Amino acid sequence: MFKNFEGLLLLLLVMLVLSSPAFGNKNAKKPDGAKLFAEHCARCHAGGGNIVKSSHPIAGSQQLSSILKFKDYLSAPPGHMPYYQDIVNNKQKLESLYQYCKTLKDVPPKEANSGTAPAS
Repeated sequence: MFKNFEGLLLLLLVMLVLSSPAFGNKNAKKPDGAKLFAEHCARCHAGGGNIVKSSHPIAGSQQLSSILKFKDYLSAPPGHMPYYQDIVNNKQKLESLYQYCKTLKDVPPKEANSGTAPAS
């Protein structure tokens, strides 16, 4: 009986390892940067702005000049900005959020906070 348990445990372990994203599982869902932003950032940074310090929007920020700089900034956030360890320590989440933030355009604070985008 013990041998069967060991075999089952080994089989489960192999299946778990092979199904992980690190082994290229095509069905593994990649984190959605827009969803991460909506969940963790949008309350203060709607539309790429900054309701706490409007002169420092995310859009066009120097913190987006590289993934390393972005990670460093999020690893030691300023002021009352929360530290999201689960994003900082997860390469896929960090990359997805970084790529999404790079798409944000500089939106005037009043428009960003109202949820409307400027007319193009």
